[in-house]
Amino acid sequence: MPSDTVGPLARPVGVVESTMRCEDLDLMFRADPSLHSVAVMYLDGGIGLISRSRFAQLMSGPFGYGRALWARTPAGRTADPAPMIVEETALVADVCEQVSRRDQVRRYDDVLVRRPDGRLARVSAARLYETLAALMAVQAIRDPLSGLANRARFLHRLTAACRDGDQTGLAVVYLDLDRMKHVNDTLGHTVGDRLIVSVAHRLTAAADPGSVVARLGGDEFAVLTRVAGPRQDHAALALGERFRRAVAATDPALPAGAHSTASVGVAVAGPGADGATLLREADAAMYRAKQAGADRVQTVHGVGALTDGRDDDVLAAMDRGELRLFYQPIIGIDDGRVWSVEALVRWQHPLRGLLTPDRFLPELRRLRQLPQLDRWVLDRACADVARWDAVLGDRAPRCVNVNLTIDTLGAAEFTSLVLDSLRRNGSAPSRLRVELPESADFAQLQDAAGRLRDLRDTGVGIVLDDMGAGSATLRNLSALPVTGVKIDRSFVAGMLDNRSDFAVVKLLGDLGRSVGIDVTAEGVEADEQLEALRQLGVRFAQGYHLGLPAPAEHLTALLRTGARPRGVASIPAEPAARPATAGRHRV
Repeated sequence: MPSDTVGPLARPVGVVESTMRCEDLDLMFRADPSLHSVAVMYLDGGIGLISRSRFAQLMSGPFGYGRALWARTPAGRTADPAPMIVEETALVADVCEQVSRRDQVRRYDDVLVRRPDGRLARVSAARLYETLAALMAVQAIRDPLSGLANRARFLHRLTAACRDGDQTGLAVVYLDLDRMKHVNDTLGHTVGDRLIVSVAHRLTAAADPGSVVARLGGDEFAVLTRVAGPRQDHAALALGERFRRAVAATDPALPAGAHSTASVGVAVAGPGADGATLLREADAAMYRAKQAGADRVQTVHGVGALTDGRDDDVLAAMDRGELRLFYQPIIGIDDGRVWSVEALVRWQHPLRGLLTPDRFLPELRRLRQLPQLDRWVLDRACADVARWDAVLGDRAPRCVNVNLTIDTLGAAEFTSLVLDSLRRNGSAPSRLRVELPESADFAQLQDAAGRLRDLRDTGVGIVLDDMGAGSATLRNLSALPVTGVKIDRSFVAGMLDNRSDFAVVKLLGDLGRSVGIDVTAEGVEADEQLEALRQLGVRFAQGYHLGLPAPAEHLTALLRTGARPRGVASIPAEPAARPATAGRHRV
């Protein structure tokens, strides 16, 4: 990579006294054709510059009499008395900007470079501009911190690989550091940058020849490579584990605590794969690895075009009955009951198996079709609540949480859409909790505040998701008609080891009790977390430790028998009567 400072570009420069006669300097230039310019030292300590080309014009003069006229003149009188002088640590880009501001006559004169010991060197304007062009070319494809390929370069190589070659076995490894925020917060961003550079070196060392290793931005990396062998699933897992171990290894050159594990997703292409899909699948697999506890690998193989000759628009899949609603229990920590369930959409793709939302929602968002999916989810969830009432009676969940996108939330007919769905399926408003999208910013939510207030007044619960992360802040609690919040899983994951995370969970638990809203802890993965939440007075919990997302019929079987997920005491054999005002239990 070209140097970004002028020091390495500078070359020795001749130095003469200002009293030197021009005829002697003329002989000096003639004796050394490589002498491009000389620095002139004045008696008062000033520095001048004489360039070969301008001095030659002076000495030739009109009609060839220049030498006769200037021979005995002190060289200092012919020099530029105020040349451009920079330190050797000056950036090439900055120096080029200064050169461009010089007057036209001197624009292409040499620039003098001062060494730390006071010696002078010189660099030509032409070389500076050539180096700047080379630096810009590198920066167009390289990440400046890590030296790896940047996102644009990676996408270009990925697209070319999918278009020009055999996609079979082509793999994208997507990595996200698990502790980057912690390192930055506790040790500072300078140490965080050193960690990024260290990870870049280790990933490069672990990659096969011909692979493309890139930093996509922040603490996310990707590798474009290939897997071989008849068992792509095994090969993909082994590939991901190789890079996971490379990141997890401790670098002794880093300060204590400046290390991180990585969540890794690996997507292996099948026939017809395109670059955007392959990268999106690898990203989604990485996210599943992080949701499953981090420092692990998730894989997907045989990634190809979704269509495969079929009409695989999600809306068409809806008509074909391929969409499914899965439900994850929300448990009362004190009594172990399933107080609510969160509705999660899946696509039972006939060729690619069960797809999670991260693998088809981006395309729906691009096509502006999310409102149609929201309506389908809302209708199906309200229908399932009514069905549970009929089958389970008092063992039915008190309510169902439905995630609605900002596209639906911002619609003028939002309130009537929700109430019509409840009415159509025979469900009371108190049985529904609308979860506000974590992707919505404050202005979007504030714009919908009036419609949300109308819904709340009918008995529908309004839940702020991922509290403490992203755009879900305490500011929203005062501006929105919220009846419940969910503590972001990142705080729950760290609450046993990190005092700050523990303090956030305690704050939200106390706040919920003081203002009368229900608080749910997301991402509960261990009994120890559940016990800590119980001691903090958090009422509800949700997570893989308490129940995986499952089809409605599985949840029906679970609730009918009185069994419950592990982690809290069993549900009593005889269910307690439902409170007269079910709307109080907003999750």
